[in-house]
Amino acid sequence: MSRFFAYLYTQRRVFFLWAVTAALLVMITYLYRLPLEPFGYAAVLSGAAGLLLLGTGYPAYARRCRDAELAAEDPGAFPDLAPPEGGPAGLEGAYQQSLRALTAACDEAHRTARDQRDDMLDYFTMWAHQVKTPLAAMRLLLQGEDLPPRSELEGELFQTERYVGMVLGYLRLGSDSNDLVLSPTALDPVIRAGARRFARMFILKKLSFRYEGTSARPVTDGKWVGFILEQLLSNAVKYTPSGGCVTVTADDRRLIVSDTGVGIRPEDLPRIFEKGYTGCNGRAEASSSGLGLYLCAQAAKKLGCTIHAASTPGEGTRVELLFPPEPPLYE
Repeated sequence: MSRFFAYLYTQRRVFFLWAVTAALLVMITYLYRLPLEPFGYAAVLSGAAGLLLLGTGYPAYARRCRDAELAAEDPGAFPDLAPPEGGPAGLEGAYQQSLRALTAACDEAHRTARDQRDDMLDYFTMWAHQVKTPLAAMRLLLQGEDLPPRSELEGELFQTERYVGMVLGYLRLGSDSNDLVLSPTALDPVIRAGARRFARMFILKKLSFRYEGTSARPVTDGKWVGFILEQLLSNAVKYTPSGGCVTVTADDRRLIVSDTGVGIRPEDLPRIFEKGYTGCNGRAEASSSGLGLYLCAQAAKKLGCTIHAASTPGEGTRVELLFPPEPPLYE
């Protein structure tokens, strides 16, 4: 019953208009000394017709109220409360349109959150399996009767540290916080720091490293450029056989890492920056996850850079990070 009275309240303007009209008829009848009976009869008939129309509109009002109450309890049960085609327009139509837009936005936010959760779950599941490999190798080395060679332990420890660095980079990439400071950045100390980090691996694999220094100062973020560089150096070390060479060059427009490794097949080259894609070389390498170059591409996008690769199978690979032609605003 309360719903019925609420419906009558929404139609209060109709009752007010009818009452004013009836009062005017009575006033005119009195002032002109006309018979009251015909005008009273017309007022009663119009009132009855109005009540009949109001009564036919109540079931639709009650149904929409029930749908709204159910939607409040379970938003997914009635995602669209808008009237059918040809229904009320104007303010009511705009209100219903806003409800549809809000529902669509909520659904999209829910799908995005679910995709991000699934994406992170997949990544950490794969990361947990990856990091187990060097940890298990170190445990086996330490269980031997003799002390394990220092170089073998250093190599496995380096892999563990690299996987931890990758997961931290992955978390920062997906964070809503502003972990990005663009400013004129000297590339030389960034490159030298990355080279020192991989120096032991170059020695263990008997690889030569070439870098002649640079005075370049592009507008970028040194920490993220270092992250990209380390991923590229890691791939170069992994896929370059003993006796090979890794070269780094840089200027104000680009940072280039090239190697004399196994190279990448032409059919794999367009997809190497896709998440989880390992290609022919990755399938031959048990520790390959297909995430290193994907993270490079995501970090480059965050910096406003572009990254692309060129390779010849059996001769080597060249990866180029291209800085923006016009520096963006920075703080």
